[in-house]
Amino acid sequence: MEAQERPRLSQQFVEIMVLLHNNFGRQTQVPLPLNQFAVLCTLMDTAGMAISDISRQLNISKQQMTNIIDKLVNTGYVEKKSDSRDRRRIVITINKTGEQLLDDHMELFRQRFDQYAQNLTNAERSELAQILRRYYELINKMFSI
Repeated sequence: MEAQERPRLSQQFVEIMVLLHNNFGRQTQVPLPLNQFAVLCTLMDTAGMAISDISRQLNISKQQMTNIIDKLVNTGYVEKKSDSRDRRRIVITINKTGEQLLDDHMELFRQRFDQYAQNLTNAERSELAQILRRYYELINKMFSI
């Protein structure tokens, strides 16, 4: 990629994030700060993770992550448990209350997205689905460690 294209690409990336936030994210109220919601999403399909692993995956410092986890424990969305194989290691798991919160809000996201997608033709929805799959692949590759 030529040096001239890099700022344009990063600018488009930021513009997409802002566009999604302004036209979608703000209107779908989540009862938690975004960093806490992201932790719940990260834990959803796992049997539990260490704080350091969550911190690394979300690119949040371990110190900040400890505070985020403590808030989620205090509000009853996650639990801290000792690892059965290594008692020195603490594993964070999402509980039923946290799962229900995620399920409820993911359904709201799906409904809102489907509502907005009705403004597109079938061909445009199909094209958007392909673009989003590819966007996900490339962003995931870009940020993989």
